[in-house]
Amino acid sequence: MNGTILLVDDNTMFIDIQKEYLAGSMVNILTAHNGFEALDVVKSRRPDLIFMDLQMPRMDGAECCREIKSDPAFDAIPVVMVTTKGNEEDQKNCFVAGCDHFLTKPLDRDQFLEVARRFLPVVDRRERRHKVSIEATFSAHDAVQTCRVLDISVGGAFLATDFFGMPRSVIHLAFTLPDGTTIDTPCRIAWVNRVTMPKLPKGFGVKFALLPKELKESLEKYVDIE
Repeated sequence: MNGTILLVDDNTMFIDIQKEYLAGSMVNILTAHNGFEALDVVKSRRPDLIFMDLQMPRMDGAECCREIKSDPAFDAIPVVMVTTKGNEEDQKNCFVAGCDHFLTKPLDRDQFLEVARRFLPVVDRRERRHKVSIEATFSAHDAVQTCRVLDISVGGAFLATDFFGMPRSVIHLAFTLPDGTTIDTPCRIAWVNRVTMPKLPKGFGVKFALLPKELKESLEKYVDIE
């Protein structure tokens, strides 16, 4: 491992989403669910970078950030504050507390990784991903939904759809690659984008599960060619 990142949020789902973003980076990931836990981790493990939610029970992110930045032993650790509201008041509170950067939920994958890489250069995308536009179907809750695969890697894909599943739930996805190979496999929902963004429509990212060797090899060949 070439660095340690601390993820702080009282909502486990948001921690899981950030973990998924960092899945292919050579970093060690620590977690905490409130400011008090975060301070304990900072003092015992001294992470190289912190992503911290602003709104948390007990000790919120701003107070925790102030504690970190007021200690000469830890004040050089970059702290990126994350908030749901993203309004001017929140931004002011975060920067007054001494944070180094500010992000707003729902987090954009590219923006999150760009900020992480700025403070910790070893952070990288987990796999080569390629833009595609492939019609697909998936089954969830005994119903079949249509969708479109918009990017793909050997390990997973992003599906554009108005249907929103819960992170970590399982669906069954089927689509056909341009070379005629049919991918028909269970997937785990890794993260969900509920708000349309300039770079990404509504939908969710999935991680392939139990992919047979021959289909994995077909995906690898397709990704390498593309």
